[in-house]
Amino acid sequence: MAMRNAKEVARLIGWCRNVGDACVRRYAGTVFRASTMEDLQKEKLLKACDPVYGWRLTRKGYRFLQDSGIPLQPDLHTQRVGRRFEHAEIVVTMYAAGINPYLTAMEELRRRDGYLPAFALRARRGQQVMGNNQMAGLLRLHDTVYAVYYVSPGMDRVVNPAREADFLQGVCTGAGCAHGALLFCGSDYTSIHTALHEPSKAAPARSRCVSYGRFYRMAQEPCFYLPCSAQGVRQLRILKHADYRAKMCRALWGCSSYMDSDACADWIDPKSHTAFLLMADMDIRRIEEAAHQIRREGYQRLVLAGFQEQNRFLKQYYRPPFYSSATLSTDILDRMKDGDRHAPPV
Repeated sequence: MAMRNAKEVARLIGWCRNVGDACVRRYAGTVFRASTMEDLQKEKLLKACDPVYGWRLTRKGYRFLQDSGIPLQPDLHTQRVGRRFEHAEIVVTMYAAGINPYLTAMEELRRRDGYLPAFALRARRGQQVMGNNQMAGLLRLHDTVYAVYYVSPGMDRVVNPAREADFLQGVCTGAGCAHGALLFCGSDYTSIHTALHEPSKAAPARSRCVSYGRFYRMAQEPCFYLPCSAQGVRQLRILKHADYRAKMCRALWGCSSYMDSDACADWIDPKSHTAFLLMADMDIRRIEEAAHQIRREGYQRLVLAGFQEQNRFLKQYYRPPFYSSATLSTDILDRMKDGDRHAPPV
């Protein structure tokens, strides 16, 4: 058994407690390779997948981690296995994107980038840092802290907007980060969008809680969609770049780029009177804001530049003649790194 890979996979599963089979299959080619999963089972470190509890370590698997200097303990509580599947989707996506998903305390988030799962905070004895906040975790990248949520169609959960916003602001202040944002995760873009826009049950009249859809509409912070998939991994790798939007503009348009901050666009082609908006980060509400501004400025078309999967989703809701799309090449990350100049995506 390749011990290094086995230890990493065992640590990831042990950290999440329960990992759904859909998540394992989705990342079978990168994180949960079949050979590694088979080796872990042969060594009796990993239980066979259970239709209810998913993939779990055995007690021997936890001892294997402890002997390797990773102090994770077996968990006896399985009442919220569905929520654990959701947390695992997020954690594995962070891991696949090269983001450290093993932060355990606010102090760590204040010092460095990484993902701090809510379950890690709630597991700390004598501390109620999260209180009744509903976020799945906190992601820090450079000067931005993202409050991370998992949403799916048909869910009936509610959230207190003021409490969530106050908590995020406090984390940003404590970490010395200038910006806060909301990151809505799900299985794919369509399921996230549906969950945030479908009719929902009204909260009790005196309650300060609202549906996730209303929370999304009320939020003052930027709101991003993030699928827990290979596309989400690519998206996170872009977000990991400091000033990623400016770097993408340089990679795509070089010194000929024309930034028009009043129009909220990333690039303006004055000859065709067309505005371009980069959507690789899926800062979804930026579309409406940009559209409102460029219409006021008299521009005739807004081109949404995203990856193929993003464009398939965006075309369902942002249609011609005003909206059109342009597909970004998947090598954009390499082009951002080396600074090569390329023509606009038309």
